[in-house]
Parts: sequence; structure tokens; C-alpha cells
Amino acid sequence: MSSDSKGRKKKHHKKNGHWKVFLLSVLVVAAVLTLVIRLATRTVTMKLNGDSEVTVEVGSFYDEKGATASYGHQGFALFRNLPVAVSISGNVDASVIGEYTVTYKAIHGSTTQELTRKVRVADTQPPVISLKTQDGYYTPIGKEYEEEGFEAMDAYDGDLTDKVVREELGDGTIRYSVKDSAGNEAVMIRTIPYDDRTVPVITLEGDEKIVVDYDSTFTEPGYTATDDVDGDITAGVVVTNAPGEKKNEYIYTYTATDSHGNVGTATRLVIIMDPEVPTLHLDGDETITLIGGEWFREPGYTAVDRKDGDITESVKIVGKDELTYWHVGEYKLTYKVTDSDGNEATAERTIIVKARELPEPVDPGAKVIYLTFDDGPSSYTKKLLEVLDKYDAKATFFVTHNNSIANEMIVKEHEAGHTVAVHTYTHDYKTIYASEKAYFDDLNKINDIIEELTGERAAIIRFPGGSSNHVSKSYCDGIMTKLAADMEELGILYYDWNVDSGDAGSSSPRTNAQEYWEPLYKNVINGIAYKAKNGCFSVVLQHDVKNFSVNEVENIIKWGLENGYEFRALDLTTPTTGGVHQGIWN
Repeated sequence: MSSDSKGRKKKHHKKNGHWKVFLLSVLVVAAVLTLVIRLATRTVTMKLNGDSEVTVEVGSFYDEKGATASYGHQGFALFRNLPVAVSISGNVDASVIGEYTVTYKAIHGSTTQELTRKVRVADTQPPVISLKTQDGYYTPIGKEYEEEGFEAMDAYDGDLTDKVVREELGDGTIRYSVKDSAGNEAVMIRTIPYDDRTVPVITLEGDEKIVVDYDSTFTEPGYTATDDVDGDITAGVVVTNAPGEKKNEYIYTYTATDSHGNVGTATRLVIIMDPEVPTLHLDGDETITLIGGEWFREPGYTAVDRKDGDITESVKIVGKDELTYWHVGEYKLTYKVTDSDGNEATAERTIIVKARELPEPVDPGAKVIYLTFDDGPSSYTKKLLEVLDKYDAKATFFVTHNNSIANEMIVKEHEAGHTVAVHTYTHDYKTIYASEKAYFDDLNKINDIIEELTGERAAIIRFPGGSSNHVSKSYCDGIMTKLAADMEELGILYYDWNVDSGDAGSSSPRTNAQEYWEPLYKNVINGIAYKAKNGCFSVVLQHDVKNFSVNEVENIIKWGLENGYEFRALDLTTPTTGGVHQGIWN
């Protein structure tokens, strides 16, 4: 490059450099001026959160939303605006109606900005009217509605029920209206529930239950039907009848239906029957007294009905199972009979069980012998009676009824002045000792025979096996203890023995062998002597069904008479002491 070119180029660069410096200076001055201007125009800017005018429902909560403020240049993005605190003044009471002003103020240095918000607390909600209703309630047609109740409540004024205006509009509706203190109005309309739900009333003339004699016919006594809306609807009553529960019963049904479909009914029971009760007649006395365990024998009864005729077989006796004739007391028997129409007749009989009145016992002394014979009469009894008669000795026969000559011999025993006493009808331990009733049934069977043959019932007995027997326990525990107490209660004397002949063994009844009668004789005279020595009379046990025992009686009598003894029959004055009552084991 030439030196001229280099010179021109150097001048050119120098010239351009001046311009650049000049332009940069201008820009710097402009920026400084702008900054000065902006700094001189900074201010506080404020903005409300929410609306500037707010309405709040009285009684609710006022929600203060506040305001925001900043200090800086508006619209100049190079400079950041600074936040400024906002103070709030003015109170809003949401429970009191009114207008309130809330003031918001922001201050930065000497610059202040202020805004306000208008808050109106007002009652804008109308009251609420509540109509009360009752389940199933209605107003009968033609009747006035009876108010079920209502209430009016306002959020601000409270209970406005007493200010409610109630208007019956005449078209089956009622208008309820009320205004609160702010003029808000509430209105409710009630539709009255008219209905006819009352069934007609049917009134029957005569009784609801009519008995018609079986040979007559039923005549309707009459009826009426009324309805609360329709009035008299008797003409519309429908009468039907149907069989009842029993073949002689009919149910008459009376039905009335009103104009609204309500159905009323009534029923009448018609019974076709004999209305008269049967005639129930008791034979014998209405009060019967039983002495000393005598069993009750029904005297009889008859029952006749006008319609059914003789219905004696239908008579039932109530109380006979409770009649324990072996215990002193008073018992009621009720006789009942019912005819085919259900008519019942009753009659009563009183049964009095009394104890036999016993005389005071008389001690006969040690020189008295009571010969007693069990289980007869038998074929040997006639010979025994002849021996007793020969020596004018008296004895006691505890009889049974087990053979064809029993009746004849019992009569002869009684006619000879001996004591005929009860032993047993069957002598079957299993039957006799099954229960108290079983025992007394057996006793009364044999005593009936004694009474028939002698004219009087025996009041002296001997238990089969004696009161100390063990066999009875196999059939009824404690039966002998009960029976012994029963005898004392009824005035019946029971005798065991204090001298045992020993003839009750397994020997043949017909035998007369010395091996049997010789020890028997010794047993008896030794036992009598022992009792006499101790000052006690003797009750000797023998059996007139044993030949050898009967044959030895004459020798016993001879020995007794030779030794100053007297032979008597047991009677109601004879004591039951001196071992005559043995120890009871059951």
C-alpha cells in the first residue's frame, strides 16, 4: 500500500471515531435524563380485592378480602415496584342491619393512597312457614277442618308464628302468610284432606245371641243402619246367614255400604236348641256320712233331657278321685251332665268321713286268753266252733272269703257270740299292699260280706302277715306305717299277737301229725304262762285252716280252765297294748 492510501485511511478512521464518541455521549445524557424524570414521578398504587360495594346477609359472616398496594413507576418495567402495607379501618357488624364503610390506606414516605369499600348488611331472606301434619289425619266430609298446627321462623326476627295470617280460601285450601321486619314475605298453601272413612253403624234390635227353641223358627227382631254422611241407609242393608261352629248354630251377617264405599257389618248368632237344662236327680241323701273307713257306695242318680231323653250315662262326677274315704274329712262330689245343646245341669253331694267312736279300753287282767284264728273259715271251722261251744269259750275269727262254706261259717261264728273281724278278701299281698286305696278296697270287700251276714261292719282287723310284715315293702315302700296311722285316724282297732302258736309253717293243712300239734301246744301254753307271769293278757295266733291246730284247741282250753284262765273274744274295749301291736318295719 502507498503512503497516500495509508494517510487517507487513517484520516477516515479518525473522523469515524469522533462520531461514535458523540453518539455515545448523547445516549448517556438521554438515559440520565430519563432516570431523573422517572425518579421524579414514582407513586403508591392501590387495588381492592373484591368488589367495592358488598351486600352481606344479616346474621351471616362478613368475609374481609382486603386490598393490595405498591410503590414505584407505573408502566416502567426496568424498575421494580415495592409492596406497601395496607391499613384497614371501619368495623362491619354482620348481626346488625346497616351500611358500613371500610377504609384502606397505604403510605410510603410522603406518598399516601386511600380507597373505601361500601358494605351493606341486609335481611333479604323471607321467613319459613312450616305446616304440621298428622299421619292419617283427614277432615270428614261436611265437617270443619281442625287446624293441625303451623309455625313461622325467620333467620333474623326469630319466631313469627303469632304474626302469621291464616285465611280459609273457601276452595278446600288455607293460605298462611307472614312478613318479617324487613318486609320479606312467606306464603304457604294447605290443601285440606277431606275424606269419608267412617263406616256405617248397624244397630241390631234384640240380642246379638238369640236362642230359638228347636221346635220353633227364627224371627228377625230388626236392625237400623246410619252413616255420618249419608244418614239413614237401613234400606240398603244386606242380610246373609251361614252355618256356625256347631251344627245347630247360624251366623247372621248384616252389611251396609255408604256412598264412599265404606262397609259396616254386624253379626248375630242364632242357636237352634232346647234352651232348658236337663233334670238331674240324686238318689239317696245329699249328705252321706261314712264311719271308720267305710267306702263310698254311690246311691245313684238319673238325668233326663226334654230333647235328648235319658242321658244318665252322660253324667260325670267331679271330685270322686279326691274322695279318700280312708282319711277323715269332708268331700264334695259334683255331678254334671250336658245335653246335646250344651245345657249343663249340676248337683252336689257332701261326703263326710268320720272316725268310729271307740270306748275306753279296759284291761282284762293277766288271766284272760284271746284265741284268734286267721285265714278261715275252712272245713275245720265247724269242728272248732263245736269245741268252743262245748267249753263256752269265746274266740275271734279274722276271716277271709276263699271258699264256698265261708258265708255259712261266718254266720255261725257270729251267732255263737264270737267276734267276726276282718283279715282280707283276697290274701294276695301284691294286690293288697299296692297302695292305701288298694288295701281299703280289699278291706271293704270282706267287710261288706261281714255286714251282709251279721248285720254290722267289723271295727277290728288284722293285717295280712301282721303289721310287722316285710313282704309289703316289695310292693309299696312305707305302706304299713301309713296304714297303721290310718287305722288310728279312723277308729279301727288292729291286732297282731303276743303268743304265736307256730302253726303258720309249710305243713299240710290236713295233717294231724304229732310232730306239728305237740310243739304247737307247748308254744301256746308256755307263751300264755309267760305273759300272765308278767301281768299281761294273751292274744294267741292260730289258723283255723290247719287241721292239727284246730284239733289242739280243746287241750289248750282244758289247760287254761284248769289254770284259772278265761277265754274271751276281742271287742272294742280290748287294749292294743302288751305287744299286741308289733314293731312296724315298713
